[in-house]
This record gives sequence, structure tokens and C-alpha cells, in this order.
Amino acid sequence: MTEADRVDGDHEARLAEQRHRLALARAGYTPPAPEPYELEDSVATAPGVSVVVRDRRIIWLDVHPDLLTQPPGAVSEPLRTAINSALEQSLLDTPGAGDPGPDLAALGQQLADFTRQGGEALRRIQGLLEASMAKTGIRGDSTPQYVDHLFQDAMDVVSSTQAALSADPAPMLVGEGSDEDNEVNAAVVSGQVHALSLTVVALQYPPAQLTQSVIQAVNTAFDEWERLASAADRPGLDVAALQAISDQAERVRDQSMQHLRSYTTNLTSIMRTID
Repeated sequence: MTEADRVDGDHEARLAEQRHRLALARAGYTPPAPEPYELEDSVATAPGVSVVVRDRRIIWLDVHPDLLTQPPGAVSEPLRTAINSALEQSLLDTPGAGDPGPDLAALGQQLADFTRQGGEALRRIQGLLEASMAKTGIRGDSTPQYVDHLFQDAMDVVSSTQAALSADPAPMLVGEGSDEDNEVNAAVVSGQVHALSLTVVALQYPPAQLTQSVIQAVNTAFDEWERLASAADRPGLDVAALQAISDQAERVRDQSMQHLRSYTTNLTSIMRTID
């Protein structure tokens, strides 16, 4: 059995199972409950800190004793870094109402970097081909045609999305939490630990007590942030603008495929002539 046959078989089996559930529901029977989804653990580390997050909550935290000899700020920063790294993955694994949307600014920067790297690669390819063509006397068009402009088109889509969403900024919601003795305090904003403060007294706790205090403070803050985010009133989105952006992205995708096929065909023709 080939890999393709196995995948098709799995797909058909899942479809058959869903049809069976639907038939039971239509007949008035209660369909069998699906198997419980096993949540993934998100693990992250920072200097002197290890943390495990499951379903958006810290379930395990370890702090190296050497770190506890540092001032409170030097202890809280690696804690916050490790916790946020694990929370970021956990939010992706178990999305919820009110979660922050994609970081379009970061996406724009990534596209800008990709544009620069892609342009440099295309220029190197063009330079090598032109050198080979000059040596052999072969004629042909080695320019990338309009391929390099496609990167800018993609960036324009991101910019348009940012503009469309700018009228609907996510409300700044802050979830706060602390341990029972108020020696560890946390603030959660946009699904990340924005602030984490430990008192000098907290640093005198036994390591196990300190980690439990941090877990309690952060998880309580996350509880409050989730409650606020899910209940927050949000202005309506400009659906027409977002639909136009979606159409624009689809056009960029189609043009990308057309230009890349054309460029690949042109380069293949030149390379066959060189051979």
C-alpha cells in the first residue's frame, strides 16, 4: 500500500465515522462521545528557569537556587520570559474568545526581510546566468520579469489589512493576580505576562513555595484576562474592506503562480541551451 493509499483510507474512515454520527443524530439517538482531546504541553526555558504550560495555565515551574540569590528584578525577568514563551505556544494550541490577533507588524517585517533576501537571490541567479550566457554567446532574457514585484504586492496586502483593522483596535484589557500573601504579583495583557513582580520576602521563600506563588499569581491573572477578553464589547469590523483584502490576496497568489511559472520556463529554456 502506498502512502497516498493510506492517507485516502484514513480520510474515508473519518468520513464514514462522521456519517455514522450524523445518522444516529437524525434517528434520535445520542451519538457516541468523541475521544477526549489530549492537550499538548508547552515547555520553555530561560536562564535558571523551566516552565510547562497546559491549556493556557502553568502546571509546573522550576527555578534554579542560584537565580534566587539575585535581586527581585533579575529573578522576575527570566521567569516572565520563559512563561511567555510557553504561553505563546499554548494559545496557538488552544485558542479562545478574545485572544489577540496575528501580529501584522511582525508579519510585515518578515515580508520585508523576505523581499530583501528574495531580491538578492534573484539578482545572484541573474548575474550567474548572464555570465554564462556571455561566455557562450547565448541570447535570452534572464531578468526575473515581474517576480520581484510580487513581494511588494504581498506587503501591500498586509498594509491594507492593518489599515482595515486600525479602526477596530483590540481593547487594552489587563488581568491581575497575586499569591495569597501578595508577595508575588502578575499582570496579563494580550495573553502575555506584561509584568511580574516579586518582593524581597518572596525571594526568601523555599523554592517550592516561591514557584507555587508565581504559578498562583500568573494563573489568576490569566483567569481574569480571559474573563475580561471574552466579555469585551468590540466595534464591528469593516467586512467589505476585509473581503476586498481577501480578493486582493487571491489575485496576488494567482499572479505569483503565473509569473513564477513563466520565469521558471524561461530559465529552463536558457539552461537547456547552455547544456
